[in-house]
Amino acid sequence: MTSAAGRAPLVEGEFVFTADDFRHIAQMLHAHAGIALNEGKAALVYSRLAKRLRVLGLRSFREYCSLVECADGVDERQAMTAALTTNVTRFYREPHHFDDLRDRVMPELAARARAGGRVRLWSAACSNGQEPYSMALTVLQALPEAAELDVRILATDIDPNMVAQGHDGVYSEEALEPAPVTLWRKYFDRADRGQWVAGPQLKRLVSFKELNLIGDWPMKGKFDVIFCRNVLGDMEPSRRARVLAGLEQRLVDDGCLFLAPDEAPEGDTLAFRPVPGRPGL
Repeated sequence: MTSAAGRAPLVEGEFVFTADDFRHIAQMLHAHAGIALNEGKAALVYSRLAKRLRVLGLRSFREYCSLVECADGVDERQAMTAALTTNVTRFYREPHHFDDLRDRVMPELAARARAGGRVRLWSAACSNGQEPYSMALTVLQALPEAAELDVRILATDIDPNMVAQGHDGVYSEEALEPAPVTLWRKYFDRADRGQWVAGPQLKRLVSFKELNLIGDWPMKGKFDVIFCRNVLGDMEPSRRARVLAGLEQRLVDDGCLFLAPDEAPEGDTLAFRPVPGRPGL
């Protein structure tokens, strides 16, 4: 039975938003994306989802929860997840990771590719594409002919809007500034209104797909390098452990996983290739 406290407004605003509404939304987000929300995020949830209520012409969060929970609510569950997922990204975020990829990992992979071997990298939470394109620029820096060889980068994200932006590959010059200027000016083409678009070599290297990390992973092959950064921290521990175990299984025996510095598990026993002196590996 719902308590009076559960029906009391949790956030003051245009729409009634109760503790019960928050719990329903948190439960749905956890089930769909493995993301754990505490009540301290109530104001953030309200501000992001109030926009959805206006678009849908709904009068309350109770109506919204009913819509998302019903059998026809699949599209709105995806929209809710996209609204509540933090897509903070930038080119060359954690730049030492890309230094390590270029200097410590790519020499061996470049030699293999030049000998006709297969090289695969995966950006497992690619947001709007800035991470996988940073990986591609780093690969091309070490192996300029990569797009002509058996080298590919898979970029996946739970949010189809982010996947679409990454596929389009259009960014402002300001967004590109953290990348080495000689690289991005070589591999991005000037577009309209001060924008730049990923050029043919980048587009050939990187393919974008929608993927929920707590769902099924359809990829059959293994990866030499996986970037999975700034996504695990929002998951509750058991889900995080399952995703990490899945990433381990998707790595080749001497593969390398790049994690955000605050997301590497304590007592890590996974089979990652160590890169000495660097956090998050």
